[in-house]
Amino acid sequence: MRAGTALLLTLSLLTLSVLTLGGCASIGPGSVKRDRFDYNLALTESWKRQVLLNLVKLRYVEPISFVDVGQIVAAYTLESDVGLGATRTGYDRPTVMDNYSVNANVSGKYTDKPTITYSPMTGKAFLRGVMQPIPVQNILQNIQSGVSADVILTMSAASLNGLRNEGVSYATLRPADGRFLRAVALLRSLQLAGVLRIHLHEKNGGPTLGFPKGQLAEDTAAQVAELKALLGLDPARNSFRVVDGHSNDEPGEIAVNCYSILQILTSLAIRVDVPEEDIKAGRATPGLQAEPGRLNPLGARIRSGGEAPERAFASVRFRDRWFWVDDSDMSTKRLFSFILMAFTLTDETRHESQVQLTVPAQ
Repeated sequence: MRAGTALLLTLSLLTLSVLTLGGCASIGPGSVKRDRFDYNLALTESWKRQVLLNLVKLRYVEPISFVDVGQIVAAYTLESDVGLGATRTGYDRPTVMDNYSVNANVSGKYTDKPTITYSPMTGKAFLRGVMQPIPVQNILQNIQSGVSADVILTMSAASLNGLRNEGVSYATLRPADGRFLRAVALLRSLQLAGVLRIHLHEKNGGPTLGFPKGQLAEDTAAQVAELKALLGLDPARNSFRVVDGHSNDEPGEIAVNCYSILQILTSLAIRVDVPEEDIKAGRATPGLQAEPGRLNPLGARIRSGGEAPERAFASVRFRDRWFWVDDSDMSTKRLFSFILMAFTLTDETRHESQVQLTVPAQ
């Protein structure tokens, strides 16, 4: 009886083990919730640190580079093995003197082998994505979809019909023309009022920006008239073609000259807190001293220190020093999000995202 009980108990444990392993065999569906979330966070975090590192490198006059994640293959394997053996030695007829032995083994192996490919942005991709101006049609498309007109134009437009935005280089600062700031503020106000009309594919070959032909509220009509006067537009017209360019004498057109991503990064790089000793030693370029409201209308700031920050939106170690964006600095966090969108704005290929996540589960 004791031998039979032991055998029965062993068989029960083996059965339970097999069922348990069998329940884990289908790991594909369960991995989706975990992988999609974890890889999303990992890609976002690495992208923020990459942008921050390039901003710091610009202050130290070092070459910048961008590396894209081309493909992610997360391979999982689950292997299980179950063995059972029994022996009996004794007399021809079963007696209490007989010996029984039962051998059982259960083994399993779980492996996770992700393969990630990286693609450095070089050649034409770097020229198109970093060096060339952002296409004006892509700017208008985002305004049409609800992005704040004043934020996106302040960050991406160098000028509107000759009214110049802030200009920044390593050595000089040209504050924004007050008329430019007023023009983008009016565009935002009209956008909120629901009277800003943007058409991206007009028959005349270009996007247009305009206003309703019907009667407008008195304050809205006054804002439209002020905007037309600032941009030198025909007061009798309600629709204007938008073109790429520095300035335009045509009263039926609005010329928008856009920054490149490199220019946007340069304007943010001067907001990096660089140690005074590095500036004095000639290792880094000096920041610009100006009124905060004129130099930095959106309030961006990148801090630095000798120790890692406790709470940071993004942080990176460079030359034995930490640089970071504080997690409570909403203005700078908003600008980082804009830079990610700016890379999308420079893409005129209209292709779907090439990043793939493949999860073969066995």
